[in-house]
Amino acid sequence: MPMNLTHLRAFHLVATHGSYVAAAAAAKVSQPTLSEQVRLLERHHGIQLLQRAGRSVELTPLGGKLLAVTARLFAAELEAETVLARARNVMQGELRFGTDAPINAVGVLSTFRQLNPGVSIQLVSGNSAEVRRRVLAGTVDVGIIADETPHPDLIARRLGTQDLVAFVRQDHPLAGSKVIRLRDLVDHPLIIREIGSVTRRSIETALSAAQLQPAEVLETDSREAVHAAVIAGLGIGVIAEDEFNDDPRLVLLDFVDSIPPITEYLVYRRDKQRSHVVDAVLGCVGG
Repeated sequence: MPMNLTHLRAFHLVATHGSYVAAAAAAKVSQPTLSEQVRLLERHHGIQLLQRAGRSVELTPLGGKLLAVTARLFAAELEAETVLARARNVMQGELRFGTDAPINAVGVLSTFRQLNPGVSIQLVSGNSAEVRRRVLAGTVDVGIIADETPHPDLIARRLGTQDLVAFVRQDHPLAGSKVIRLRDLVDHPLIIREIGSVTRRSIETALSAAQLQPAEVLETDSREAVHAAVIAGLGIGVIAEDEFNDDPRLVLLDFVDSIPPITEYLVYRRDKQRSHVVDAVLGCVGG
């Protein structure tokens, strides 16, 4: 009996997304449909490829081996689609774009949309570590992150840099100075992103180098939450400069200390470099 590619694709989707729910949403099919297709694949061969772990799934050793094969299989399928799309000179399909800050993706996506109106865009945001994981898993095609950590499966292209800045509510004691020192963060609550955020890593590295330890740290799970906490008067927020919201209730403060800027990179899987949508994105950033 020939191999059922529909069942293989179902397995690949669930394995790369880490759950039936996420895979079903990405594939725009029902969760029971995917579950049944994976079940049929396992039953037909008398094997177990996935095992549930709460709301997620984990690969069995055999599942891990099969995922390596399906990754090559569907990468080849994507390459075939690219050849045909280029022959038609028509760009269609979907671009799944991940970013650690939506503001950093606006320029690239605006240019991409103008040049490729037939391609739908799915924008996914998260911290740099999360977006990087999604790119590696293949659940997004391209990501913009502030993390150049080498990986054999990734290609990273430098986009630019931006400074780390602080901001406070307009009635904060530091609001009138327009500048801030790292040691000021010792005397006031510091509001930063969760672990995995490059902004957090940068400010913690700078504080450690200066041998400073904030008296109080408030951790949030998004840039919007950092802004909301500062507006509520809970402390001093630290972000990348381009991420600051121009709000009359807030005052931007430049660090007088020498803090290395944050560098943003465009990253994509090495096996995606022949994808027509990835090629189109690279064309929008001068490559």
